[in-house]
Amino acid sequence: MRRKTKVFHTISSDTVINWIRFLFAVFFVVLSIRLFQLQVLKNKDFTEEAKAMQLVNTTIAPSRGLIYFQDKDKNLYAVAINKKYYSIYAIPKEIDNPQNVAQELAQILPLSYEEIFSHLNKPNDPYELLIKKIDDENIINALKDKKIKGIYYAPVDYRYYPYGSLASQTIGFVAESDKDSEIRGRYGLELYYDSILAGEKGVFNGVRDAFGRLVRSLFSNEQQAQEGSDIITTIDKNVQFFVENALKDLVTTRDAESGSVIVMEIPTGRIIALANYPTFDLNEYYKVKDYSLYLNPCVQHRYEMGSVVKSLTMASGLDLGLVTPDTTYEDKGSLTIGGYTITNFENHVYGKATMKEVLQWSINTGAVFVGNKVGIDSLRKYFKNFGLDEKTGIDLPNELNGDLSNLEYPKANPTTLATASYGLGIAITPIELVRAYSAIANKGYLINPYIVESIKDELGTHSTQMSGEKRQVISEETANTLTKMLVNVTENGYGRNAKIKGYSLAGKTGTASIPYKDRKGYSEDTIQSFIGYFPAYEPRFLILVKMDRPRAAGASSASKTVTYTFRDIEQYLINYYNIPPDEL
Repeated sequence: MRRKTKVFHTISSDTVINWIRFLFAVFFVVLSIRLFQLQVLKNKDFTEEAKAMQLVNTTIAPSRGLIYFQDKDKNLYAVAINKKYYSIYAIPKEIDNPQNVAQELAQILPLSYEEIFSHLNKPNDPYELLIKKIDDENIINALKDKKIKGIYYAPVDYRYYPYGSLASQTIGFVAESDKDSEIRGRYGLELYYDSILAGEKGVFNGVRDAFGRLVRSLFSNEQQAQEGSDIITTIDKNVQFFVENALKDLVTTRDAESGSVIVMEIPTGRIIALANYPTFDLNEYYKVKDYSLYLNPCVQHRYEMGSVVKSLTMASGLDLGLVTPDTTYEDKGSLTIGGYTITNFENHVYGKATMKEVLQWSINTGAVFVGNKVGIDSLRKYFKNFGLDEKTGIDLPNELNGDLSNLEYPKANPTTLATASYGLGIAITPIELVRAYSAIANKGYLINPYIVESIKDELGTHSTQMSGEKRQVISEETANTLTKMLVNVTENGYGRNAKIKGYSLAGKTGTASIPYKDRKGYSEDTIQSFIGYFPAYEPRFLILVKMDRPRAAGASSASKTVTYTFRDIEQYLINYYNIPPDEL
C-alpha cells in the first residue's frame, strides 16, 4: 500500500512584503482621493461654513416680568405677558431658484411675490428677515410641511396685552429704542417699573453657527441672564372693567371730549381703578396718530377743577375757627373784586345763607366769603398742606404737580384769592384732588395713593409698601364737621343724584369753566366732576368722576351728569364687595 504524503507550501518573505506594499498603495490612493474631494471639490462648502462659524461676544435678553391685576379674592390676572411669536427668515445663498420659492411662499405668507422675491434674490446674502411677529400656527405648520430649502422660522417672545385697551394709559407698553433697538417701557407701569420688569442681561462668549444659533460647549463662557420680576398691582380687574364701561357711556352719551375716574381705597391708598376715555389698544399702540393719547390725564394733566375745591377752602375756615357750619353771610348773587365780577351758578341769589348751604348749593360768593376770612397767606398754606402744589408720589411716570402760582406773590391779590376760593385760577391734577379729599375722609390725615403693592421674583413675593409718618392737614374735629356738611350736599343739595338709599355719602359737585388757551377769560366749555366717599363716617372708598367738555343737551352741570355715573360705580362697589348699609 502506498502511503499518502502531505505537501507543505511555504510563502516567501518577499511575497508578504509585496502584499503589504500593495495594500498601503491602495490605502494611499483612497486617502488621496478623499482628501482631494474634501480639499478641492468641497472646498467652497467648508469655507462658507467656516466663515459662518464666528466667535461672538453677545448679550442674552432676559424674559420681561409680567404685570398683574387682581380681584377681591386676591386672584391674579396677567394684563401684560410675553407671548411666543415667530420670525420667518431666509438664507438666500441656500436657495437655488428664488422665483419658484417666492411663488411658493406667496401662497403661505401675508406678503406679495414681489416683496418676497426682493429678499430672496440676493445670492450671497446669509440672512434676510421676511416677516416678524407671526402668531398664526397655520403658517408655521405649512412651512414645516413644505420644508423649503433656505427658509427658516424661529420663536421670539413679544409683549402682549390680553385685555387690549383695558387701563391702557396706566399699564403703558414697550417698544424698541430708536438709539440702540433695546426693548424699553414706554408710558405707564411699563416705564415706571422698567428696570424691575426688564431684569438683567446675560453675556455669551463663544461661537455662533451658520444659522445664527449660539453653540454652547466646554469652550464657551456664559453669564446667565436674570429674568425680570413680576409686579402685582392694586387694580381690581373687575372694578376697572366696570368703571371703564361706565366712563365710556358717560363720555359718549354726553358728547364729551374725554373723562377720567379714580377709585381709591380708604384708608390704605390702594388705587382700585384708574380709568380714562378715550383709550387705545395696547397691542396696536403704533396705530395711534395723536401721541398725547398715551399720557395719563389723572396724573399728567392739570385742570382748574372748580367747585370741588370749595370743600378745601371751607376746611381751612373751619380749622382756623373762623367759620362754623351755621355761620351766615348775605348773598346778593354776585360781587365785584378788582374789576372782575363773580356770579353764582345760573345767577342764583340766596340771600342769608349758612356755610352749610354754601356747600349744599355750591355758592361761589360764599366760598369767596370764607376765602376772605382766611386770607391769602393762610389759604395758600392750607392748599399746600393738602398737597395741591406737589406730586403725590403715585407710582406712575412723569407725574405733574399742581400750580398755585396765582396765590404766590407778586401774582397774589384780592382777585386771585377770590377765584382760588372756588377753584378757578389754580390748576391741579385729578390724583392731587383725590389725595386732598382723602384727608377729609381719613380724619385729617393725607393718604398716599399707590398702584403696585408687591414685586414677585425668584426669591418670592415682596411688598413694596413702607409704613411712614402720615401728614395731618386738618384736625379730626374739622374733618368730622366737614364730612357732615358734605353728607348734607348729597342729601339736600346738588349731590342728590349720587346718593344711594341706605348708604351715607359725603361728596361735592364741580362745574368749572375752561379758560381760553390763547387769551384771557373763560369759554363756555366746562369740566364737570363729582368727588365723594362712602360710607361717609367709616369710609371704604373714595371716587372721583370727571368729564371734559360735554356738549349734549341737558349736560349743563355736574349734578345732571357725573353724579349718575358716580352712583352707578358706587352701587357696583356695594354689590361687588358686599358692603352693608350704614343708615336705617
